[in-house]
Amino acid sequence: MTKQTIHHWLTHWLRSRLPYTLAFASFLGLLLGLSQLFAVQQELTAYALVLLALCGLVATLWDLAADLSRFRKIWRGQKIETGTASERCLQERVERLEVQNKLLREKQLEEQTELEDYYTLWAHQMKTPIAASQLLVKEIDSEPVRHQLESELFKIERYTGLVLNYLRLQSFHDDLVIEEVSIGDLIRTLVKKYSLFFIQANTRLEMGQLERTVKTDKRWLELLLEQILSNALKYCQAGTIAIFLDGDEVVIRDTGIGIAESDLKRVFERGFSGFNGRRTQQSSGLGLYLSKKIAAELGYSLTLTSKVGQGTEVRIGIREVDLVFD
Repeated sequence: MTKQTIHHWLTHWLRSRLPYTLAFASFLGLLLGLSQLFAVQQELTAYALVLLALCGLVATLWDLAADLSRFRKIWRGQKIETGTASERCLQERVERLEVQNKLLREKQLEEQTELEDYYTLWAHQMKTPIAASQLLVKEIDSEPVRHQLESELFKIERYTGLVLNYLRLQSFHDDLVIEEVSIGDLIRTLVKKYSLFFIQANTRLEMGQLERTVKTDKRWLELLLEQILSNALKYCQAGTIAIFLDGDEVVIRDTGIGIAESDLKRVFERGFSGFNGRRTQQSSGLGLYLSKKIAAELGYSLTLTSKVGQGTEVRIGIREVDLVFD
C-alpha cells in the first residue's frame, strides 16, 4: 500500500467525518454559551469541556484506527467482519459479483476451448484433402498450371495454419520451448519454402550476414519471420527483397509498392487490411497483427517503415530478454 493510497483514504475519511466534527464543535460551543448565560463556574465549565474534548479525541482516534484496519483488509481482498451498514452491504454485493464473474470466466473459457477444439479438428481434417490435391497436382503435365495450383494449395495450407496459430496465441506459454535457434538457418529454410513464389513473382533475393543464434521458441520465431517474408513477397512483384542483420535487428526490406502514410499507424491492428489489401483482395488483416503479438510475447520489438512506390522495411529487434510466464 503506497503513501498516495493512504493519503487518498485519509482525505475521504476526513470528508466523511466532517459533519460529526462540526456537530461536536457546535455542541461544545453551545455548552460554553449556556455556561456563560447561566453564570456557571468557569472552572467547572473548563473541566467539562476538556473532558468532553478528550473523549471526542479518543473516539476519533479509535474510529480512525478501526477504519484504517478495515481499509487494509479490503485492500488485501480479505473479508471484513465489522463495519458500517453500507460497507457490509457493499461487501456482500462485491462477493456476489465475484461469484458471477467467476462463473462468466469459466463459461468463456469453456466456449474458447470448444472453439479451439473445433478449429483444431477442422485444420487436421483439411490436411487430408490438401495432401491429396498436392499429389494430384504433380500429375498435371503443364508446368505453368502445375506451379500455379501448387502455389494456391500452399496458400490454403498456410491460411489453415494461420487460424490455428491465431487461436494458440491465447495460450502462448503453454507449449513454449526455449532453445538455441540459428537465425540464418531459420531464414534459409523459409526462403527455400517460398522459392516458388520468388520465381513466380520474379523477385530477386539478397541475403546479407545472418549468422546469429538466440535463445527463443523456434516455432513462434519462424512464424513471425514467415509472416513478414510472405507479406514482402505479396506486394513486391519483379523487385528485390533484402534480408540481413543490423546489430540486434533482423531487417527484411523490399522494393514493393509500399504502404500509404495514412495506413502506417494502423497496420498492426487486428482486421485492418489498408488500401493495398482492399485493392488486391489478398489481405486478411491478421498477418501483421499476429506478428506484433508474437514479437511482444517473445520480448522482441517490431517496427515498420514504408513509402508508397519505394518499398517497405521491417525491423525485428532480437535482443534476448527473460520471458515472463503467466
